[in-house]
Amino acid sequence: MNTPLKILAIAGALVSLPAFAATETCQPHVIESPTHYPIRSQIRGQEGIVYIDVRIDASGRAASTELQRSSGYRLLDRAAQQSVKNDWVFDISDCVRKDLPATHRVAVDYRNPEY
Repeated sequence: MNTPLKILAIAGALVSLPAFAATETCQPHVIESPTHYPIRSQIRGQEGIVYIDVRIDASGRAASTELQRSSGYRLLDRAAQQSVKNDWVFDISDCVRKDLPATHRVAVDYRNPEY
C-alpha cells in the first residue's frame, strides 16, 4: 500500500559547513534523491532530520557517507544513509577532476502527516 508521505531532501548550506567549503569551486547539488522512509518509522510516528556528509565521486554518486547529526531514530538514520549512498545522484558539472571526490553535507527531512 502506498501512503502519501513527505521526504524532503535538502542539500546545501543549511548547516554550518567547514570554512574551506565556502571557497571551493566544486559545489555539487542533488539532482535525484529517491529516499526510503521505513514503514515501521511511519507507523510509530518517527520524524526528523538526518544530516549526512557525503563524499561524492567523479560519477556524481556517493562513495561514502558519514552521519553528522541524528534524527533521534536509528532506523531513520540508517535509511537516510543507505538511500543517499545507493540511490542519490549529484550534479558535479561545475567540479574539475582535481576537486573530486568532494564532500558535501545534505539533510534528509522525514515527515508524514498521515500518522
